[in-house]
Amino acid sequence: MPRRVRILHTGGTLGMRPRQPDRALAPDEFGSTVLEHVPELGELAEIDAQVLCNVDSSDMSPALWMRLAREVERSLAACDGVVITHGTDAMAYTASALSFVLRDLPRPVILTGSQRPLADVRSDGRANLVGAVDLALRDIPEVAIYFDGLLLRGNRARKSSTFAFGAFTSPNCPPLAELGLELKPGLPPLRPSGPLRLEGAFDARVAVLWLVPGQTAGIVRAAFGSDARAVLLVAPGVGNLPVVEHEVSDGIRALHESGRVVAIASQAENGRVDLARYAGGRLAQELGAVGIGDMTVEAAAVKLMYLLGTLGDPAAVRATLTVPLAGEITLPPASG
Repeated sequence: MPRRVRILHTGGTLGMRPRQPDRALAPDEFGSTVLEHVPELGELAEIDAQVLCNVDSSDMSPALWMRLAREVERSLAACDGVVITHGTDAMAYTASALSFVLRDLPRPVILTGSQRPLADVRSDGRANLVGAVDLALRDIPEVAIYFDGLLLRGNRARKSSTFAFGAFTSPNCPPLAELGLELKPGLPPLRPSGPLRLEGAFDARVAVLWLVPGQTAGIVRAAFGSDARAVLLVAPGVGNLPVVEHEVSDGIRALHESGRVVAIASQAENGRVDLARYAGGRLAQELGAVGIGDMTVEAAAVKLMYLLGTLGDPAAVRATLTVPLAGEITLPPASG
């Protein structure tokens, strides 16, 4: 019996018409043309292509994440693997979301896309699709992103280039695999400990604020004028905040006392947040903020949405934010 891969199309550059970048393929065209443009897919597996939606990735939302997760769950009951074609701009957010709600994956779920449309003569989409389908048949049961020869853990990936075909990097986590002349295994994949299940929900009321020198308390407190239940502050270095002026720390105190979750990320891609290292970080910690370790900003923002929607209670969200759910964070080495 031939092996089977389901391709779920959500939109993005890969499915756009060449020379008409503002007009995406109509929903009934992608499924019928993917094998026309990439006939070699049929040599790897029986391909079932389905259009779930056809949107720019900036229009992805928690509602679409859940719809996609339910379709993946149904597909894995009948297929050897799932490939999701997706716009590159917000791909890391969707990959993170799926990694949190799809627990104990038995088989691969691989997101891919392209920097040029599939029908373009210089498209990178054909190689990305072939590689993604190939890897969807392997024993790598994770939500992953495949791009330009690299298979990255989905909740560790970031879009790092709007120009290069190698559009994604994984700052604090090695690749799961590299696909060249042969498959080069990398980071050992996660393994299921039980049957696949869809678990949790999302609450999108998360604000993300990039801190710059001289930021005023009014800017940090702007969350009061919104319905945000959590605020992710992206701070310099290891999560360092100003201590001479107390504008930011006063804002953190007020947010925490109002029942909001305050989390601290780093503006540096590599390394981890360590609030205990400097006085500014220690002050933030004393005021109730929690550091996100070596998570990406994308994964941390989505994880906050997931924990708010699943646990609800701010104290439980703070306690669980730094607990690994799907390999999205590396625990620091034990002291002593």
